[in-house]
Amino acid sequence: MVIPSGQPRLRPSAPLAHANDRLEMCIAALEDLPGDLQEKVVINDVEVRRKGPTYAIETVNQLRAFNPRDTFTLILGSDAAAKFDQWYRADAIRKAASILVVKRPGDAPAKSEFEEISIKALEISATQIRDAFAEKKSVAELISPSVLTYIKEHKLYGSK
Repeated sequence: MVIPSGQPRLRPSAPLAHANDRLEMCIAALEDLPGDLQEKVVINDVEVRRKGPTYAIETVNQLRAFNPRDTFTLILGSDAAAKFDQWYRADAIRKAASILVVKRPGDAPAKSEFEEISIKALEISATQIRDAFAEKKSVAELISPSVLTYIKEHKLYGSK
């Protein structure tokens, strides 16, 4: 389940793309995945619909209310895991869900108590992609074709 954040509390500034745009980009990215993988992924707008700052514990609790027998794993990038102790009710999140950290290629191992996995992925972050747009560099090889189309059509991140 992919859940784009609504209003992330720990961001130093407001996201450049509105929550609804981030939701639509998740949906677009899903369209570019192979069919068998598409069937295994669900995009959930629970945080986008929520008013005010969004908190992971509220999302986990809301999902648990509808799926009381399920176990939950919160999957974070190493950058988010490094700030996890600053999250709202971090201890409650630890009790409500397992936490798995995904390490990007080239990143040093996270210094956290959480289980960590490495994946085959591009050595690039969302910040680097936004910066490339701002600098008018090509990003076509870095992101999904459908996401790139969406970004250009909606003139996000300084694209044209």
